[in-house]
Amino acid sequence: MFTDEFLEKIFSQPEMQKIPIGCQSTAVHVFQEVLEEIKEENPYADISTILSTDE
Repeated sequence: MFTDEFLEKIFSQPEMQKIPIGCQSTAVHVFQEVLEEIKEENPYADISTILSTDE
């Protein structure tokens, strides 16, 4: 689902580099699964809707 460019941005973040590579991969995979679930529930949701809070 994620493009190579997007993955490169994720893995190049200093905070991401502080955790073991296996954990990095797991975190990205989980994030991808969650976004896919959201997409299934609401295929027309935009990024601002997905990232908004109800506070």
